[in-house]
Amino acid sequence: MKLHKPLLWIHLVTGLAAAIVLLLLGATGALLVYENEIDHTLNASLFRIHPQGERLPLDELVRKVESARAGSRVGSLNLPGEDGIAYSVTLKQPQGKSLGVTVNPYTGEVIATLDSANVFMRKVHQFHKNLLLGPPGSQVMGWGAILLVVLALTGLVLWWPRKIWSLGGAKATGRVSFDWHNFIGFYSSIFMLIFGVTGIVIHWEEGAMQLAGRLTGQSTTALPVPKVAPAAPGAKPLTAGAAFTAATNAVPGAALVTMQGLGGMNAPLRITMRFPEDRTPAGRTNVFLHPTTGEVLLAQTSRNAPAPYRIVKFWNRQLHTGDTFGWLSRIVTAIASAFLPLLTITGPLIWWSRLSRKRKTAA
Repeated sequence: MKLHKPLLWIHLVTGLAAAIVLLLLGATGALLVYENEIDHTLNASLFRIHPQGERLPLDELVRKVESARAGSRVGSLNLPGEDGIAYSVTLKQPQGKSLGVTVNPYTGEVIATLDSANVFMRKVHQFHKNLLLGPPGSQVMGWGAILLVVLALTGLVLWWPRKIWSLGGAKATGRVSFDWHNFIGFYSSIFMLIFGVTGIVIHWEEGAMQLAGRLTGQSTTALPVPKVAPAAPGAKPLTAGAAFTAATNAVPGAALVTMQGLGGMNAPLRITMRFPEDRTPAGRTNVFLHPTTGEVLLAQTSRNAPAPYRIVKFWNRQLHTGDTFGWLSRIVTAIASAFLPLLTITGPLIWWSRLSRKRKTAA
C-alpha cells in the first residue's frame, strides 16, 4: 500500500495533463470506427446508388467516363466492395489539373465531382491524427497515447483494493463520479491499453518497425517502388481491364481496391488489393505492374510480407480501429472509445469534489 499514494498522484497529474487531448481522441475515435459509413451518409447524393445487375467491365466504364468528360483521361480508380457505393475516379484534365468524380459502376454515369463533397469526416480523421495542426499536433497526439497507457496501468492498480465491479445506488455527487470512473475504467482498461499502445506504434511507425525487425530477425526495408525502363516504340498504356486481370492473376483470392497510374508510360501501375481476412478498408497488398506490358514488377501481399510489416502496418492498424473481428469488434471499439471522454470528465470531478470537501472541513 506504500505505492498507493504516489501512484494516485501520478494518475491524477497524468489525467489532468492529458484530459483535453484524451477527450478529443476518444470522441473522434468513436466516429472514425464508422468513418466510411458516416462519410457516405453525409455525401449520399455522391456515393449512394442502386445496384442494377452486373457492373460494367472496367474498360467500358473508363470509355464512358472519358466520353462524358471530353479530353480527360482516367488516372486512378477506387473500387469499394459494397454494391450500393459508387466508384471514385480521378481524371487528368487537358489543362493538367486532376478532378475527382464519383461514377455509377453499373451505368458508367458520372454522378458528381468530389469538390462538392462534405469533408466533415476527412477533417475528423485529420483532427484525430494531428489536431489539424500538422506535425506539432501529431506530436501532441503521440504523447497523448503514451499518457493513456500510463493512466490505464495506474488506474488498474488503484482500482484493485476496492474492486468496484458495478455501480452503487444514489450517493453524493463525488461518490457517483468515483463509482462511474472506477466502473468504466476497469471494464474499458484493456481497450485503453490497446488504443494507447497501437497509437504509439502508429505515431512512431519507423521506430516500431525497427523494433519488430529486431524481435523477429526479419528485414524492415521499405517496399521499393520498381523502376520502369523506357517504353518500346509504339507501346500503349495498359488498359484498366488488362491491369485488373494481371493483378488478380498475380494475387488470386484478393479483391482489387484501387488502381493508380492509369494512362502513364514512365511509372509502374500500383494496384492495392485486400484479402478476406484483411479488415483494413484500403487493403495491405500491393502489386506493381509495368505500365504498358502488364508484367508484374513486384507483388507484396499481407500474407507474404515480412513480419515487421504485417505487425506494424496490418495487425496494429486493425487493432487500433477495431476492424479485427468485423462488425462485432467495431461496435465494441466505438463504445470503448466513447468511454474515454467519460473518464476524462469523471476523473477531474472526483478531485474537484475532494478539494471542495477539504475546503469545507478547513472552514
